[in-house]
Amino acid sequence: MPALFALLALLACESDPAPAAPDEGPVALDTAAEVVPGRFGFPIPERERIDALVGVDHDPVVQTGILAAGLCDDYLGRPFPHCYDEHDGSDYLLDGGFPAMDAGSPDVVAAEDGVVVDAHDGEYDRCHVEGTGISCDGNSGIANYVILEHTDGWRTLYWHLQKDSVGVAVGDEVTCGEVVGRIGSSGYSSAPHLHFEVQDASGAVVDPYAGPYSQPESEWAGQGLVDELPEPGCTQP
Repeated sequence: MPALFALLALLACESDPAPAAPDEGPVALDTAAEVVPGRFGFPIPERERIDALVGVDHDPVVQTGILAAGLCDDYLGRPFPHCYDEHDGSDYLLDGGFPAMDAGSPDVVAAEDGVVVDAHDGEYDRCHVEGTGISCDGNSGIANYVILEHTDGWRTLYWHLQKDSVGVAVGDEVTCGEVVGRIGSSGYSSAPHLHFEVQDASGAVVDPYAGPYSQPESEWAGQGLVDELPEPGCTQP
């Protein structure tokens, strides 16, 4: 049940670095059609160590009330725990939580060739649930992160990384699959996880998953079946 606990905690937390773009609502999709492969490889090579996905919210309504955070639509139109209100990225929760992180947290790798345009490290990485909120035990609550820009101006964001794990600096050129950090719980985070976010050249958030509530084309090189994690490896635009 650790994953369920962490998911419930996420309902009280806005853990993402960038504001969500306006959403026009569901996009029609022939769900029987094969998903067209995209460009990005899955950013966590040890896929078996990921316990759950909390995805992008496609419901354009900003919900209110005590259960507001759980009212959302993921790329398939599913509610919490597959998403939460106003979530603008894909959260991949580490199976085993902090003990697993302490025993050796999984690497986070570049989802595509790119250039590091922003990176930050050195922040406390054991932020956690306390009461109805998040505690960083008196530390700043700033996340460790990496932002990559790709050849067409699209960006990928890698948030909540482990302290002292960021191995790249602004201006570095990285290749698909190159390690940029490790999963942690820095910043406004309830448990060890990676917040992976895709933005187009205008800065609008793009859900990498193809579905009736997102778009017909997947941004993953291999999206896989429903409830399976995408495949590693990527193709260039």
